[in-house]
Amino acid sequence: MKKISSIITVLVSAALLLCGCSESENTDKSYGPLKVTKVYQNSVKSLEEIDPAVGVRLGTMIRLEGQNFLGIKKISCNGSKAYINPNLLTENSVVFRIPTKDSDNVDTPTGTDCDEALRDKIIISSTGNPDYEFSFRIMGSAPSISSVSHTLPTEGSWVTVKGAQLKGVKSVSFCNDLNEVVATTEAIRNENAKGLSFQFQTPAFPADYEGGYLLVDTDNGKAASPNYFWRVKNIFLSKFYSEEDDGLYKYNPSSTHDSYYAWGSGTSGNMPDAETYPDIPEVFPAEGDGPKNPSIFRSMPDYPGAAVSVLALSDGKHSADGGACIARACFNSDACSGRALGMAQTLDIGVELFTTATACENLAFQFDYFIPGPWDSGRIAVTFVDSGIDWMANYHPWTTDPDTYAKGMTEWMTATIPLSDFPNFAGQTYGYILKNTIKGVNGDYACQGMIAFYNDECDGHAAHAYDNFIMYWNNLRVVPMTTIEIEDE
Repeated sequence: MKKISSIITVLVSAALLLCGCSESENTDKSYGPLKVTKVYQNSVKSLEEIDPAVGVRLGTMIRLEGQNFLGIKKISCNGSKAYINPNLLTENSVVFRIPTKDSDNVDTPTGTDCDEALRDKIIISSTGNPDYEFSFRIMGSAPSISSVSHTLPTEGSWVTVKGAQLKGVKSVSFCNDLNEVVATTEAIRNENAKGLSFQFQTPAFPADYEGGYLLVDTDNGKAASPNYFWRVKNIFLSKFYSEEDDGLYKYNPSSTHDSYYAWGSGTSGNMPDAETYPDIPEVFPAEGDGPKNPSIFRSMPDYPGAAVSVLALSDGKHSADGGACIARACFNSDACSGRALGMAQTLDIGVELFTTATACENLAFQFDYFIPGPWDSGRIAVTFVDSGIDWMANYHPWTTDPDTYAKGMTEWMTATIPLSDFPNFAGQTYGYILKNTIKGVNGDYACQGMIAFYNDECDGHAAHAYDNFIMYWNNLRVVPMTTIEIEDE
């Protein structure tokens, strides 16, 4: 029995000795210097080589190829540790995902949010070797643009761009419809810490620039605005007067698209200017350095504090008193003479940007406006046919951006209303709009215009009246509004 016990003791000791030797060999094993020679984007379908200067976005699966990878202990990207699956690690390659969060579940920083010593770097720790690091661009989610505060800015003025992931903005380029860059500005300021907005300064444009889109270069890649920027040739109403007749309200068949039109009640009969209206300097905003007023524009009502007419509206959805009495200032275009808000003219001068077959979802109605007083109740309604709310779209940006309008605007801005926001235009074409707004739904000429419901309930906000509400506006236009696809970097 003692002999058997002795044999077992010897065997156990030998086993332990062997295990000890194995661990010692693993710990002391020497690995040659690690080296990365190529990087690939590792997708289910294929391997695609990546230029380190171009890089990838957070969450992308990549494959490194090189030498002496078996000694890898840790990989970090912009300082965040990546998970290493041992089944995807060989002598000459390793596959892993760029981490979206670090070990503390904090979002992996990118661009200027990342410490400069770690920014755009992959660092690999390997047994028996110093850390190996190489430059590799790591970007956050793709940036996007949701709005541009003014699409006809004056040279030198500052324009606000809103969107997401707009971090580390380097430049804004102005592209034409051939995707050619015609001008670029690197004058950038007021970048939001969360990447929600920034401002650029408007450069001088070539005389032959007919508009296009903004291309914004950021730490997270490039983003494009819709192609509605600088569509000066799409303006169908801007001058408001006849150069051949002193009368403001008489139809002149020979007038061009930017001459006068007939106007309805509550709208100024003269063009406000510094000489005519020296007592209302707010028309010409002195504060700030954003876009200033056009040389000619209208106001509604006629002047601050002017009495306005009353409009009965039966929709019952927007008025505090059920829709019976809504104060207004309204204009109608010369639709009774077949002008149909001038949109037929826009089709003629649209630089072949759209036709009667163009879908309404790819078009928008724009105008420039300035409201110097507080705006936190009501809406600006645009109507194409005077026969119900289904032909009307409402504009009330103060509901989503109250800070801009709480004390009154300090600069002119552009209102952009997709034509598909008009209920009856959803799913229709531009030709459908022309047909119904020129002749009207009942065969009669339709009336169009804008109505300022400034003491009206809107989106659940309580209504209240203003003593001196006034809105200045100009440059009515129908513009293209298609999404510009940017190849993901």
